[in-house]
Amino acid sequence: MAEPEEQVEPLHLELEDREVYLAKIPGMLTVNPSTLEDDIPTEYRVEISETPLKLKVFSLDGSGRMAIEGTVKNSCSVMAQRNDQYSKMCKQRLIKSMVKTRIVQPLEDLPRVKKARIQFTIEKPDAEAEEDDADSKLMDKSDKKIKMSKDELKNLVFHHFEEREYWPLKELNYHCRQPESLLKEVLKEICVYHRKGPNKSCYELKPQYKDGVSSNA
Repeated sequence: MAEPEEQVEPLHLELEDREVYLAKIPGMLTVNPSTLEDDIPTEYRVEISETPLKLKVFSLDGSGRMAIEGTVKNSCSVMAQRNDQYSKMCKQRLIKSMVKTRIVQPLEDLPRVKKARIQFTIEKPDAEAEEDDADSKLMDKSDKKIKMSKDELKNLVFHHFEEREYWPLKELNYHCRQPESLLKEVLKEICVYHRKGPNKSCYELKPQYKDGVSSNA
């Protein structure tokens, strides 16, 4: 006995020409309003721009009816104003991230372990890493700009990651204007480095620091 053919519902196109906006908002605003934190910024700016991407908005209801609800013509990004309130929030977030959550407890009366010979190999240095280190040394010698403290630079980096999710080192330092070695040290603490893929050679904030930062994803 042949199995019955699966019926595919038609795609409804009545609203395909309706213009819709693609909105990008900070993660701290995507929660239930009743759970919003008291110290989040209250002033925001909206930037609207046309998008060259041909994006469609689909819907699927409980009955299986699928329809196109509109076409994305513009995108808008909602970003917090960089005022005293926003700076205070970034500072509090930085302080929370520095609180120690792990405690090291010494273990007593452990059995003695017989020593064993350990063999290891030293990998050949990465040419790209050597080039970055050389560039860092040159910039440290020639850069005579005012050097920020580590915490001040962290706060500045958070500001820039509000605008973009991924940053190459050279481009980010063009805006920060700090010794590259110091910027690398900060990025190592709060970011992950992509060595391959579509965002190769770019830095991205670690998940624990992304709350409150607008994403371009």
